[in-house]
Amino acid sequence: MFSKIFLNSKNLINNINVLEEDAQKPLCVMVKANAYGHGSKEIVSILKDRVNFFGVSCLNEALEIRDYTKGEIIVFGKCDDYEKCIKNDISFILMSYNHAKEMVSLSKKLRKKAKMHLCVNTGMNRYGVKDKKEFGKIIDLFEKNKMELAGLYTHFSSLTSDKEYTLSQEEKFKEYCSLLPKRWKTICHVGGGKSIYSNLNADMYRVGIAVYGYGEPRLKPVLSLESEVVDIQKVNKGEHIGYLCGYTAKEDMTVATIPLGYGDGLPRKLSNKLKVKIRGEERLNCGNVCMDAFMIDVTNIKCKIGDKVTLLENALDWAPIIESTEYEVLTNLSKFRGERIIK
Repeated sequence: MFSKIFLNSKNLINNINVLEEDAQKPLCVMVKANAYGHGSKEIVSILKDRVNFFGVSCLNEALEIRDYTKGEIIVFGKCDDYEKCIKNDISFILMSYNHAKEMVSLSKKLRKKAKMHLCVNTGMNRYGVKDKKEFGKIIDLFEKNKMELAGLYTHFSSLTSDKEYTLSQEEKFKEYCSLLPKRWKTICHVGGGKSIYSNLNADMYRVGIAVYGYGEPRLKPVLSLESEVVDIQKVNKGEHIGYLCGYTAKEDMTVATIPLGYGDGLPRKLSNKLKVKIRGEERLNCGNVCMDAFMIDVTNIKCKIGDKVTLLENALDWAPIIESTEYEVLTNLSKFRGERIIK
């Protein structure tokens, strides 16, 4: 394949080491959205002997990585087939008393223990229980059926922007944790942004973007993106390049075509702004990014078909260009149609 995502396993392990050292508690590594664009199979295969918990957002993601790890997999979204979860030893979340009642019944019907994590809505207002009366009914339900929750968790919405709101969320979560039966071995876990670095006490931390190298100085980006030149065109002054005449040559020039486009996750907002490295030089793309390709200005350099092109080494380089975050830059690459290579 012409285009490749390279995954630096040393950087990934470095990031896990840093996060574990700082957390002093177990980690649940989030590998949803194809491991934030890195490739869930690849990331899990590197970390399977290093990490015991992996988080995903749907059943399909969980089933995809079950062949790659015997560790705990938690689905943090609604599932369309809870029987598959239970039969494949996949943990899942509970969102309400009615949901819990259904899942307890299903677990008893299958005669197989279901690993369930109850979501407490402390202020994110996305999922979960936010009423102590309903929470109490769930605890009573589990006690009555001689079961216990595998986990109790919440998600912090504004760790980096609103300390007061975060503290209010934390206090609410502590209250719910204190209501758990003492003999239960329920794991109380938190996530959202920099939960490890916000003095939030928990049994486990869910970590996402930090695993992949962003958010703290000691963390190192794991993903880099490369492709190669597949065609070279001579363009005369005044001629246009790409769709919608997205670029007009100010003088005679040479352009090289790179076989990656928005179909692979390159935001179209990079058009005429994307800088790449080729033959030791930094060159700018010209014209609108196409679905399957984009063009770069290689005037006055000895460029040939097959030359390697480095597009991305740090997602923060693209984030301001597309007026978004490193999260979106990376998860866009879930659509990448090239090869993922572990280094």
